[in-house]
Amino acid sequence: MIKILVPVNFSDYSLNAISYALTLAEKFPAEVIILHCFSNYVPLNEQEKTIKDVDKVVVERVEKEEKDSQQKLKELTNSFIKSLNQNQNQNIDITYKFEYGYPEDVIPLISKELSADVIIMGTKCKGDTIKEALGSITGDVMQKVSAPVLAVPSHSTINLSRIGKVMFLIELNQRDYISLHRLIRIISPFQTQINVVYYTTGKADKNDIRKMEMLHTYCDVTYRNYNINFDIITGKNFIKTVDEYLEENSIDIIAMTRRKRTVLRKLFSPSVTRKMLFNTDIPLLIFHS
Repeated sequence: MIKILVPVNFSDYSLNAISYALTLAEKFPAEVIILHCFSNYVPLNEQEKTIKDVDKVVVERVEKEEKDSQQKLKELTNSFIKSLNQNQNQNIDITYKFEYGYPEDVIPLISKELSADVIIMGTKCKGDTIKEALGSITGDVMQKVSAPVLAVPSHSTINLSRIGKVMFLIELNQRDYISLHRLIRIISPFQTQINVVYYTTGKADKNDIRKMEMLHTYCDVTYRNYNINFDIITGKNFIKTVDEYLEENSIDIIAMTRRKRTVLRKLFSPSVTRKMLFNTDIPLLIFHS
């Protein structure tokens, strides 16, 4: 059984992530946990409520918001349970969790506590430049968790009969082997072609080609029952080059490994992961390095 954690804030794009998760989970015996993080306030104990400085009107308002959110989460979960088809009923167990705190802090803790196999999060849209500059909850979570994170754009759907093609962006290092293994575990029930792709700004050198051939040979031996292709793409602009490949090859999901970056590089240049997150309408699966 795999565990899928789906954080929600009751927005349309987070509800779409639940639908996406349930459709994906139909192929597995799976537990889907719907998580809501209530960040408006942390509950006050009885002693703190009596402090004169505390505005009782504010406390009562926030307590009502808390109860409303709990009820909304319960009703939302029940509505998805009722909507399950026969196959989903057989394979999926849906539960929910209501936690206090900011999502970017709570989600990593709950993911670790539950030993989640994947976190599925909804994102608003392509090209949100303000969020790209200032960050996002999805981007923050990706930096903190060890579980893979699948970022699902607001209008993305999944074809249950197949996930036709997955583009797996590699860096030609040992992390590629680990991430590829985790990717195959997630998409194993589907008839999926994996396109292993290495990007370079110019012609690949002999060392890059040698590493690519080593990975190719490893996959031929280890994953002989899977359809895995290998490509090297070149271009001066990373996003433009990748977008052209996505369109030419009808890619359904992009997968890549998030690299740790130095503080200075984070300050002066958005990461490849963040560039991909806000420049594509295709679901993006991120593995921790």
